[in-house]
Amino acid sequence: MSSSNKRGIRSSWCWRRWIDSDQTEIWSGRLQAMAGSAWTLTGLSQRTRLLAAVYVESRSAALALQRQLGGQVRPVKAADWISRGPSVPLRIGGKFEIVHESAPAIRRHSLPRLRIPHGVAFGSGEHTTTALLLRALARRTLEGCRVLDLGTGSGILALAARLLGASKIVGIDFDPDAVRTARQNERLNFRAPLIRWLCADIRRWRSGIRHHVVLANLFSSVLVEAAPRIAASVAPGGSLWLSGILRNQEREVTAAYRRRGLVLARSARRGKWVVLQWDKRIRKSPAV
Repeated sequence: MSSSNKRGIRSSWCWRRWIDSDQTEIWSGRLQAMAGSAWTLTGLSQRTRLLAAVYVESRSAALALQRQLGGQVRPVKAADWISRGPSVPLRIGGKFEIVHESAPAIRRHSLPRLRIPHGVAFGSGEHTTTALLLRALARRTLEGCRVLDLGTGSGILALAARLLGASKIVGIDFDPDAVRTARQNERLNFRAPLIRWLCADIRRWRSGIRHHVVLANLFSSVLVEAAPRIAASVAPGGSLWLSGILRNQEREVTAAYRRRGLVLARSARRGKWVVLQWDKRIRKSPAV
């Protein structure tokens, strides 16, 4: 999900502040304008607040943010980057597990693994919006499928689709650093490239082909604005999974996709987050 944009920047200071979850889109726009790619919004599924953070190289830059936005300033220690990785592997639907890049090779079972570097960015699978989509993928047979991952971030959903047998995969993000990171993560996990990684604004991008499975883990405002393009990227008989939706935004998102002729097949809720599965029916030819 593009609510976290910290990508490989050397930082020694952090500005942070707790915000209400219904202010997510306002703050994401504000932080994107002020901090470029060096910000994050993180939170737990049962909480109504998110932690906004910006990572900078100097104390003076962090204090400048504090004067404008309030909040707190603290130094970032090397141990902070390491400690954010989960202490145990994250198992997904009995199909595969996600582990830290440096996890030991020794294991007690034969499940396939995805190795994802853990840092301050989303994309390692723990966040609710990502975890719900990973489990949705694990329930579906993807052998030979075309999969589209919109707002790919670390690329974890596209990588999971490849692990589960998808034959053609496209991962798209508006942040070039995200696309670069996703490409690196594919090299970390697979011997040869397969996924097509694109840097594009989903609100203006147009798919040249239709996909059997489309995954969109994005802000609700983007999901609504880009609904015509996202819906058009789904093949007849295919499925669209929307995530990144807060409960109080569900009705608006649902209305936008019902207008595109899709059928709501399933919804899943965890804490304040909602995931919606839409199916595109195959139109029958009129009888002659």
